[in-house]
Amino acid sequence: KATFFVTGKTLEDGGDEAKNILKNAYNSGHSIANHSYSHNYNLLYPGRHLNKDAFLKDFSKTDKILKEVLGNDFKTKTWRLPGGLMSWRSTDSIKEYAEESGIGLIDWNALNKDAEGKKKNSDELVQCVKESVEVLGPNADSVVLLMHDTYGKEETVKALPQIIEYLQGKGFEFRTIK
Repeated sequence: KATFFVTGKTLEDGGDEAKNILKNAYNSGHSIANHSYSHNYNLLYPGRHLNKDAFLKDFSKTDKILKEVLGNDFKTKTWRLPGGLMSWRSTDSIKEYAEESGIGLIDWNALNKDAEGKKKNSDELVQCVKESVEVLGPNADSVVLLMHDTYGKEETVKALPQIIEYLQGKGFEFRTIK
């Protein structure tokens, strides 16, 4: 199982197909988390500084959409900041808000680089995962792997079985983040 960090705009723009995919993922036991509405760095991080008001409004909008799709009882206490928490300045206010609200802010510690540089084929994506995980060292107790599931990421999907096999071969178990 995986945790999918969903952007509200992508969900809206994808229409019924995207909503059905989300429902299927959720009903299959995957975890659904909030990744903002817009993923708009200029709105969320003007001058590279986190804008708490814009941020909360953006995340609230996605929470509303997730409830519309998955039911009013759906609630996530897991967020991932677009670009990651470590990328921005003035993040103390959102860290404090998250702590007070019981929200976990999740970053990654490994990636397949499917959103960086030139477009990569599945073999290159698998190699990037291996290199990224190896940097964590032999005593790494967990891997939070950043990959993207949006349109145009067919090679990521193709690489997934090899990535799963590689991680299991290293002794990692798959769990959702809730």
